[in-house]
Amino acid sequence: MKQEEAQLKEQLFLYMDKFEEFQTTMAKTNELFTAFKQETEKLRKKIKKLEKEMVIWCTKWENNNATLLQMAEEKTIRDKNYKVFQIKLERLEKLYKALQIERNELSEKLGVLKGQVSVKVADVDLAVPVMHSCADLDSSNMLNTSSKRAPGVHLEADPKGMNEAKCYSKALSTGSPLGID
Repeated sequence: MKQEEAQLKEQLFLYMDKFEEFQTTMAKTNELFTAFKQETEKLRKKIKKLEKEMVIWCTKWENNNATLLQMAEEKTIRDKNYKVFQIKLERLEKLYKALQIERNELSEKLGVLKGQVSVKVADVDLAVPVMHSCADLDSSNMLNTSSKRAPGVHLEADPKGMNEAKCYSKALSTGSPLGID
């Protein structure tokens, strides 16, 4: 029995050593588990933070992408408008050049016509200056004839009588000396 008791005591010490080993292993495992749990919690917090940042960046990206698409559409519209305005500008420049050419041609024609009128006035000045009174012109109705005058130009005598200077100036403006054709 003493032998059995000694054997049991030995087994008890052995089991106590194994139990202590088990407890130290369990303590270490618990420490590792708590450390792992803490690390997991930290990582979970980081993941949540990163997910929030990811959502923020995704919304920013979507907003920027939408803005970019809108800007691209606006640029396309502006490019079309630019082309239309370029065409209109080219047309206006062509019209401007055509109008300048026409203006120059008309100015030349006007110069020629003024030259012709001045030649006629010079011819009137060189012609025999016969002075008729307005009453003589009125009685012979010489002012109402327009055979050699410019079309649409009619001189009319004042029924009350005009002074000679007025008659002379009217005759000069028509190109015929004192209503004589």
